[in-house]
Amino acid sequence: GHTRKVAEAIADELGVSVGDIKKRPLPDAEILFLGSGTYGHQPGDEMRYLLRDGTFTGRKVALFATAGSRDGEKLVRDMAEMVTKKGAQVLGDPAAPGKAIMVRYRNVHKEDLEAARTWARNIVGK
Repeated sequence: GHTRKVAEAIADELGVSVGDIKKRPLPDAEILFLGSGTYGHQPGDEMRYLLRDGTFTGRKVALFATAGSRDGEKLVRDMAEMVTKKGAQVLGDPAAPGKAIMVRYRNVHKEDLEAARTWARNIVGK
């Protein structure tokens, strides 16, 4: 539920709805925000399937991950590499693509959600 909480904060900030990556095809969106928790240094199952089988040609993608350690930063870089190879333009800092949200003490804190909201505003230029 941590990643969902972050996704909901981002969606609320941008005035959009949270989608479900299990539903294909992905929605037509100017910017596609994709997030995953970190499971054994990898994204969750559904995100792995999406990254493997999804079509990203011409899509603008913003990536985020939730993690209990610095694994989130590596996960975001790995996800960025995968979608870039499939034709996506990953938005944000090329040196640190995406946003890693550290989940401390097994909970997403208010400041983490605010950091995600700020990151999302910066991505869309608000």
